[in-house]
Amino acid sequence: MLIKVLRVFTKVWFVLAGLFIVGNLVLVWYFEGFSKVQEIMSPFNIVNFIVVLITLAPGIAAHMLAERLEAKKR
Repeated sequence: MLIKVLRVFTKVWFVLAGLFIVGNLVLVWYFEGFSKVQEIMSPFNIVNFIVVLITLAPGIAAHMLAERLEAKKR
């Protein structure tokens, strides 16, 4: 049961986090232009990478926990 809950949580978290990230990029594009989006999405923008990682971390952790619990169950 816990594994199913974790898998559902993971899927919901990734969808909501993805919508949040893309929605904010659209808002930045609308208000500040495409050049600002390019600046934010630059591979050299370490702050953005860290913030995205923090945003996705609960989903990643839940997925890893579900995988470990399933492996232990076998």
